[in-house]
Amino acid sequence: MKSLKSLLILIVILFSTITSAQITSSTLSGKVTDGDKPIVNATITIIHLPTNASFDTTTDKKGRFSIDNLDVGGPYRLVIKSDEIAEYKRNNIQLILGDNEMTRDIIVNRKQSNANDASKAEGVGNMQ
Repeated sequence: MKSLKSLLILIVILFSTITSAQITSSTLSGKVTDGDKPIVNATITIIHLPTNASFDTTTDKKGRFSIDNLDVGGPYRLVIKSDEIAEYKRNNIQLILGDNEMTRDIIVNRKQSNANDASKAEGVGNMQ
């Protein structure tokens, strides 16, 4: 009887270890910069195109982001928005099981500052 109980306990421990080790989702992470400086508090949206499921996060103070629990496969569309950058889109992203670290920084274009344009226009007007 004791050996049967021990065997059952061993089987339960074995199955619980196996089931907890299975990964069935994917993570997408990366860094957003303008080429020199990180883009802080940008909204990152990843859209699974077949289901139109959307997942959002924001970049941290180093421009980094990570979105967990994504379905494996794709295609996905990545959209990055912020008041200080032009909207960035990237299509046909395919995710594999586990972690998908973007190997290169995502480089976006900063918007032109209207304050600088206005001060330049005022400066030209004052020179008359």
